[in-house]
This record gives sequence, C-alpha cells and structure tokens, in this order.
Amino acid sequence: MDLKAKLVGLLQHVHAEEQAFVARLTEIERSAEGRPDCWAAKDALAHLAEWKARMAARLTAAATGGTPATYDDIDQTNAEIFEKYHALSWGEIIAASEKAQASLLESMRALPESDLIDAQRFPWLRGQPLWRGIAGNGCSHPLSHLAEFLVKRGDHDLAAGLQETAAAALAELDESPDWQSVTTYNLGCYYAIAGQKEQAIAKLKEALQLNPDLKEWAKEDPDLVSIRQDPGFQAISSSLPSPGA
Repeated sequence: MDLKAKLVGLLQHVHAEEQAFVARLTEIERSAEGRPDCWAAKDALAHLAEWKARMAARLTAAATGGTPATYDDIDQTNAEIFEKYHALSWGEIIAASEKAQASLLESMRALPESDLIDAQRFPWLRGQPLWRGIAGNGCSHPLSHLAEFLVKRGDHDLAAGLQETAAAALAELDESPDWQSVTTYNLGCYYAIAGQKEQAIAKLKEALQLNPDLKEWAKEDPDLVSIRQDPGFQAISSSLPSPGA
C-alpha cells in the first residue's frame, strides 16, 4: 500500500475515533463550559477541527505554489481558536469537524505522492516531508487530545488502546529512525500523562536513543512534567550525547 493510501486510512480511522468520542460523552460533558486554560470536550473538538482546516490550507498552498501561514506563538494561536469557537453550538462544532476532515482529505488527494514524500520539495518545510504535517495534524494531534480527555475521565484502558494502536499504525508510515523516534516519543508522552511512569521512561529512552535531538525538547515538554524529576528519566537524559554531537 502506498503512503497516500495509508494516510487516507489513518485519517479516516482517527475521524471515526473522534465521532466515537463524541457519542460516548455524557450530557454533563456535552454541556460543560470550558475555559481557555481548561477546555471542555466541545472546545477540544473545535481545536482539532481548526488545525485540520489549517493543514488543509497548507496543502492547498503547496498545490498552488503559495506559502502558507506560519504560527510562531502556538499558545496565542490556540487561545484565538478557543475564542473563535467557544460560543458555537455542538451542531456547529460537529459541522466544522466534518468540513475540516473533508477538506483535509480532498486537499491531500489532489497532491501527487511525490510532493508528499520529497523533503526538499517545499522550502518552507525546512527539510521535512509534507506528509508528516498531515500525520501530525490529522492523526497524532487529535489522538493525543482524545486520550488526555479519556484519562481525565478515568477511561485508562480505552485511552491506552487508542494511543498504542495509533503508534503502531503511524510507525508503519516510515521506517527511518527519525520518524520511529517521533512515534515512540509520543507514546511515551501519553504514558507520562496517564501516570504510567515505567512505560513512559522505557519509551522515552527508546525514542531518545533513536534521536538524541529530542533531548532538549524533552527537558521542556509539558507532557513530561510528571516524570521530569524522576531518577529514571534523568538517568536516560544525562546518559545521551548532546544534540548534534
């Protein structure tokens, strides 16, 4: 199966998980009012829809020879997204989610696979292939938010299954150590958020061995707050060479 077909399958799988997530919500969770620093389920779904829509816009820019918008301050951008959607109804959010999903699939299908794979094709990607943005905004990003919400409501087994299945599928997209480190690192972050320290440290050790350049980000990553002072995490961090060494 080619890369584009795999991506389509993953995007559809993740969107189905989003729909299942919404279907499982209780009335209390549906009616909850979020805050900029504590999103409700509706805010999270709106956030995911907006980033998918922005990824679709990047793909359109790629297809037409344009340069897409950049977002230097992600926290500020996310705050603006929250305000944009916060007052909308569930029906409007669902419609935005469906529209963003359709736009992302359509814009990706319009590009030849060579444009998705060639890391040098678009200078504004700074040496990264375009497909990785699709995998991030359309797959990894949504699943991380869904799993985080599930952990908070106590659905640990469901959250773990979601993340572990996704990590395995994402790993199949590219065998390179660089990409394998990303999928492994993201799974380690999930385990840290879920309070599973041993699993988190094991996965992060594996990821940092594959790509020591992740070391500096791991020191600041908010997903790893719960384990950053753990001796096991500090041991694997200090034992690795400095990035670029």
